[in-house]
Amino acid sequence: MKYEWMDSALCAQTEPDLWYPEGSGQHARTALRICAQCPVRPECDEYAQNVEDAADGRRHGAWAGMSARQRHRQTAATARRDQQILRFTEQGLSADEIGDRLGITSRTVVRVRTAHRQQQQEVA
Repeated sequence: MKYEWMDSALCAQTEPDLWYPEGSGQHARTALRICAQCPVRPECDEYAQNVEDAADGRRHGAWAGMSARQRHRQTAATARRDQQILRFTEQGLSADEIGDRLGITSRTVVRVRTAHRQQQQEVA
């Protein structure tokens, strides 16, 4: 099954083997670097979560800017919350403002922002 957003995915325009690396850390880093720039990461993340849920949690390959191991650690609810935090951050909202909107602490907002920056640096 193909979804319209998949046509805009950067992975659809690159070597498929990058997304399912077997033993090469370089391939995984390249895939995640490409994912970091992809305009359809939220759609991809939701799709990957649904596929993995249907497959009894079996995880393989790079999806939505995360390795299988990274996705395993992150629940769907947390991923959606983190994406909201990043979207609000891009809109220029402060940690306190984001916390108020999402009903979370500003410390959580800062933690998510810091983790995102670290992930971006690891990919770069």
